[in-house]
Amino acid sequence: MKKREPGKKRIAGKIVVGVIAVLIALYGVTYLAITFATGDPLPMPFGFGSAVVLTGSMEPVLSPNDLIFVVKSRNYAVGDVVVFTTGGTPVVHRVIQSDAESGLLVTKGDANNIPDDPVPVSRVKGKMLFFVPFVGVIPRFVRTVPGMIIVLMLLFTLLYLSVHTRAQEEEEEERAARLEEEVERLKKEMGLSARSRYIEGHKTLVHEHKAGARPTTPDAAPEERGKESR
Repeated sequence: MKKREPGKKRIAGKIVVGVIAVLIALYGVTYLAITFATGDPLPMPFGFGSAVVLTGSMEPVLSPNDLIFVVKSRNYAVGDVVVFTTGGTPVVHRVIQSDAESGLLVTKGDANNIPDDPVPVSRVKGKMLFFVPFVGVIPRFVRTVPGMIIVLMLLFTLLYLSVHTRAQEEEEEERAARLEEEVERLKKEMGLSARSRYIEGHKTLVHEHKAGARPTTPDAAPEERGKESR
């Protein structure tokens, strides 16, 4: 008998939520560890990083709380959207001038009227690969110590609930399996009982047929009556 497996979708949903929570927690822990160790407000492990747009200086292309993903590059061309730091704060602006000899870039926000001061290439963290609108508030919160504490608390809560509910689901599965086994047993007993009654009835008919007289047929009836009249 095939065992029932209820709650598969619910279990899969919990696994997905758990994996997302773990990834967010790892992201926050890694970011905080590198920031505290190096003092860098925008760590770029393996040449990749992410930044959150803080102002509307890049409207309409980028809006506040957009999350951009950045890759380190050796050369930056006019038109690239780059991230550099000013006073410990990441700035996301577009390159409008690039001087390879001096190693300076001139940037400007798309919504600004005045360009920024020239920026050394060494201060540029990288250029934008792509962005995700309006989700930057999540990493901004996770990158803070209170946010990291709350994420870890949520993670432990999810793990506890997953273990607790899994135990309840296993108990329900066992109860359902026992019920199905009982139903199957009753079906078999009812089938055997009906078969036994049929066999007994058949035996009785055979016994009566052997013990009784030969049955009279309609064709033989006139002949029998004729014999009696003589």
